[in-house]
Order: sequence, then C-alpha cells, then structure tokens
Amino acid sequence: MNAYIVNASEYQWLEDNPEIKVAVVADRLPLEYVDHTGTPAGYAIDTLNSLAFQTRLKLEYHIFSSVSEAILALQHGQVDMLSSASTHRRLSPFVSYTVPSWQQPLALFNPLQQARLRNMQQLTGKSIAVVAGSSAQEVLLENYPEVEPLIYASLADAIRSVVEQQTIALLAGSDEVAAHLRGMPRWHLQQSFILDESLQHQFAIRDDWKPLVALLNRGLLSMDEAQLAQSYQRWQAYSAQSGDATSISYWWFVGLLMALFVVSISVILLRQKFVKANLKSTQLREQLEYWKNHDEVTGLPNRRHVTRLLTSWLDDAVPLSVLMFDFPRQNEVFENFGQRLGEVTKEAYAKRVQKSLRKHYPEAQLAYWYHHYFVVVVPNVNKDKEVIEIAKQIVQSCRGWLRLEQLQLLTRCHVGYCSYHPRREALHSDTLLANTFTALNHAVKTGVSICRYRPDLSQAGLVKLTLESKLRKAIGNNELDLFFQPQFCLKTNKMIGAEVLLRWFTPEGAISPDEFVPVAEETGLVLQLDKWVFQNAMRFMARFSSQLPEGFKLSVNFSATTVSLGHAEKIAINYASQWQVNPQRICIEITESAMMEQPTEAKASIQRMRDAGFGIAIDDFGTGYSSMAYLKHLPVTILKIDRAFVSGLEENLSDQHIVKAMVMIARSMKYQVLIEGIETQAQANLASVMGCEQAQGYFFARPLPQNDFVKNYLTKPQSKENLRLVVN
Repeated sequence: MNAYIVNASEYQWLEDNPEIKVAVVADRLPLEYVDHTGTPAGYAIDTLNSLAFQTRLKLEYHIFSSVSEAILALQHGQVDMLSSASTHRRLSPFVSYTVPSWQQPLALFNPLQQARLRNMQQLTGKSIAVVAGSSAQEVLLENYPEVEPLIYASLADAIRSVVEQQTIALLAGSDEVAAHLRGMPRWHLQQSFILDESLQHQFAIRDDWKPLVALLNRGLLSMDEAQLAQSYQRWQAYSAQSGDATSISYWWFVGLLMALFVVSISVILLRQKFVKANLKSTQLREQLEYWKNHDEVTGLPNRRHVTRLLTSWLDDAVPLSVLMFDFPRQNEVFENFGQRLGEVTKEAYAKRVQKSLRKHYPEAQLAYWYHHYFVVVVPNVNKDKEVIEIAKQIVQSCRGWLRLEQLQLLTRCHVGYCSYHPRREALHSDTLLANTFTALNHAVKTGVSICRYRPDLSQAGLVKLTLESKLRKAIGNNELDLFFQPQFCLKTNKMIGAEVLLRWFTPEGAISPDEFVPVAEETGLVLQLDKWVFQNAMRFMARFSSQLPEGFKLSVNFSATTVSLGHAEKIAINYASQWQVNPQRICIEITESAMMEQPTEAKASIQRMRDAGFGIAIDDFGTGYSSMAYLKHLPVTILKIDRAFVSGLEENLSDQHIVKAMVMIARSMKYQVLIEGIETQAQANLASVMGCEQAQGYFFARPLPQNDFVKNYLTKPQSKENLRLVVN
C-alpha cells in the first residue's frame, strides 16, 4: 500500500461525515458475504476496510439478502454506498462510481448432463436465470432482448432453478457461481462460454458525496496491484455457505484453525497494529500541520508560517528585509474566467517568481500573504542596494505574458520593502509586515515599481485614519455645514438659484473639502456624505419654499461613485418625496468622470432622474475627457464651464476661444450655460458677450452659511449694484 495524502478540504469533509453506512449483500462471494457470526467479509470488504483505516473513516455495515434490496435501500437513503457495484441503470442517475479495482468474467452455465451451449443465439426465445438487480440482468436486457430472463432473489435460488431444470441456463459472474458450486458439490453445472462483457468491482456512492469518491479513488490507485490480486484469489478460494451439515462442520473446522492461528500470532499483530496506527496518526498530524502553514493553491508558506518565521528571526536579532508584491490582475481573472482558471493563474504567477528567486537568491523565502499579495523574506540582507536588486528581480520576473489555456495575460507588479537593522531598532513581526504593506500601497498609488518604507508613509496613513474616524463621527452627529453660493442671470442681473457647498468646521479649525472628500471616497463614506448633503438641502428647500424667488433652482452635487453605482437617483427621488420638494426646483450636478466610469449605467440612472423632473448639470465641463458623441445622448440641461478657463479670460485669447467653442457646443445640444469663477466686472462682461446665460463667482457673491444666505437674499429684494454689463 502506497501512502496518499488527505488534503485539507477532504479532511474537513471526513470530520463532518465520520460514519458511512455501507450496504452488503449476504451471498456474493468472492466479493462480499456474511459469515456464520454475522460479520461481513470478502474481497470488497477487505479493500474498503483498508481504505477506511487510512482515513480514520468509521464504517457501519448493513446486511441485505439480495442485490435488489441493497439498491432499494440506497435509493431511499437508508445507506450511503454499496460495497460492490457494477454500472447499473437503476443506480447511475443518483450515484457516483469509484474506479474499478477488479473484474470477473460474465459467463453462461448449464447442467453438466446437457450439451455445452456455444453462444447466446442458441437461447433465442428461451428462458435463462439471472439474479434480480444484478449487472448480468442489465447486460441481458440491453444486449440480448431476444432472450427471456427469469428473475431470482439470490444466486443460490438461480442456480437451483437450473439444477432442477426450471430454466435452461444461468447468466452470472463466473467467480461468484464457482464459489457457490464449491459449497454445494451436488449441484452439477458446467460453464458453457464467457461473454465479451465482464463484471467490474467498484464502489457506488451517493451522488452528493463527491469528496468520498475522490478520496477512495486515490486510495484505490495507490494500492499495489499484486496485493489486490492476492486478496481476490484468497477470497475466490472460499466456498459459499450451503446450510448442509457437511458445510457447517467445514466452516467450524476452518474457524477453529483460524482461531488457533490468530491466538498464536495475536501479540505480533497487535503490536503491528499499534505501530501502524501511530504511523498513520503521525502522518495525519504532519499533513494537518503542513496545510496549516501552506497555501492550498500555490503550495507556498502562508501568512501564519511567515509570521512565525519572522518572529523567530527577530527574536534572534537576525538582520533581514521583507518585500511584498502584488498580482493586480487576479480579481480580473477570477471575475471573467472563474475560480479554477483564477487559481491556476495565481499558481503559475507564484511559480514564475519562485523560480527566479531560487536561481538568483536561493536564501530568499517566498510566501503567500492573502488575496493577491505575496511576501519575500530575505535573512542577512538589509542594505538598500542589495534589497533593491532583489526587488528589481521580482519586478522583472512578474512582468510579461502569462499564457494558460485560452488565457493570455500581460502581468506586472509593484514592490514595497522594509528592512530590519538590529542595532538601530527593535521591531515586532506585525509592525515589520505592516510597514512593508504601507510601502506597497504607496507604490501602487504613485505608480512606481519599487518603494522603500519611510516613517512619513505611516504618518500619512495615520492622518487618514484619524480623519476618517472624525468624518464618520461628524456625519453621525450632524456636525457638518451647508453653504450656499448664489447663481445669477447675466441678462436680468437677478438671482436664479444657488449651489450647495459642504463645509466642515472643527474646534481645531476648518477642514477643506479637498482634504476630507478624497478620504470619504477611499473609505466608502462618500455615499453617507452625499445622503447627508441632499437630505439637508431638501430640508432647506421645504423650510424656505415660500420665500424663494420664482424659478429658483438649488444645485446639489453628487460624487462620481454615488452616480456610477446608481445610488444618486434613489437618494434624490426618495428625499425629494420625503420633504415634498418639487424636483423641477432641484438641479443635480454631476462630474464628467461620473458619466464615463460606467457610461451605460450612468446614462440610464441620469435619464431616470431627468424623467422624475430633476435638472441635470455637467459640472467642471471641459476639464475631463467627455466624448462629444456620448454627451449628445445624455438628458443634460446645463453645462457648467469650469473656473480654469475664467482666470485668464481677459488676456488669454485661447481661453476665450475655448469658452466660445463650449458655448457653441451647448447651444447645438440645447443646453443652458453657466460659467463659474467670475471675479471681475470684465470677466462678467466677456462671459455675457460670448453667450453664457448664467454665472457664479466671488464677483457676485461668496458662499454663505444658511442663515446669512437667507438674510441677504430671501428676506429682502435682490439687487446687484456692482453688476453693470456692457455689451458691444
């Protein structure tokens, strides 16, 4: 018997299913039978017991008098498997078969006193005996429909029918019939001929227990063929019980001899049993320990192992360096090609790096970290120049085409590293690994191939975490503020709306949106932020609806993430309905990037908001990468020209031409135009001359807190004395 390994998933399955119910037929020597003590025995039982011993599987045998009863019990879920089975139409729909371990000829038998039959054609229209539920019955029904089968519950009954000339012949396995004939010498049958079909021994297992099938298959394939043959021949020599006094005395004699033999060598067998049990237990513990410390897909040491290794080296003050690199396309492969090819790709990627490291840096230890990250630990190396050379080798080995089956993947990686100097510092393994991960993240964000850890990188991460925590608390405690910047019509000089702007004031001072908005986008808080802004904007509109000028529209911004994921329309429609605000008085501002991230989804979401009555404005127009062919199909009402084109509007002809072009595009698509960042009278005049209809900026009004906005613009007639448009 060759050793074979139980993998981690199979071991877990064995833990969950420790006991298997096995069906045994009482009179099927040499495959299986039940002796006078009621104990199952035979070639199939020996083989199954041997496999169960290796896996510590507990078998519970259930005895049946016929094959049909055993099959019926398996169909009804009373047992989990058959110890002997051939391919059978009643079994195939709901069982899985193991690989065959032995086969016996399928033969035809007829009475000795009659002429020997030569072929099945001689039996056309005649009746022959078969055992119910046996493979011989299946062969007869499928290949010889012209022969009429007479069905018997057991092989003994079928043989008796031929001996008593109730049937002409018997079709069954030659070894099974021979075993019965040896037990009943008065039954005189002869073997006429052997059919081309043979009966294969295999285990039939309920179809939902595929792990057991795989486990038994590996066990059968690992068995020595000579031992299997020896076992089968030993049981082939046994005779089936007939019930005669002669047979009973024979079995008593055989039992006595066997008992004496067992007693004489019991000490040796017991000792061997304990030795084998200890050996198997040791092997199983070693297997479990291996899988605890190694990744199942790549076979590399895992996070647990590398952490213990690092801890040991750090305790011994061994100078070392830790490098971490990524497989950035792993998610893409898993999502598009499935788990199997994803795991194969990850394994090939890891092997390519491992081969390169073994060739150039044999002392380096490659390990799988988690997700799509790998770690390399190099002892006795902590100089930047040497570590950078190792990092370059990793980058070089990761770069290039990875060809597997139908997949051709261009791969790349980033590397972050951190070194340990025993004389300078004392580090914990978790800290060293965290620093390395920080360096890798910085490499990914900045786009560099290799990044060394610096303390300021951790400081930046700490600042971001602190800011995230404060922002989360500020949203929950309603500690943010809305500011309003009025928007004016360049023709009438009247306020026609306002843009909502988010501000955050803390006891330590104001925090700019340029600081906290990126943090919100990275940490997933941006959705909560958008909800807070829109809800409070609707609260403002509901509270001051009676004081708002006719035609007043409030502009509210949504982040690109909220729009592209389809959350913007839900927020807008739900909160407008909740506060009973007319959607026609709300303009939703969307950046170009929000529309281009998921064009199809964004277009559908924007269209639904437009159908609900909301105005749609493209914010910061001209600074992104919008496709004109795509924009013409969007339900946009306003284009907002970014302030970047306004600062040089008076002197820079290029800016003037760009603004004119954007105005022409907007008019051709029947959009209104609002220009941002107007700070002087001259800029306002030029914007009006070039066709801009609306404007906002410091020249008209700065963003104001809600109370100041209400006081200045909603409780008294509007006026703008500084605005004097001169149109030539």
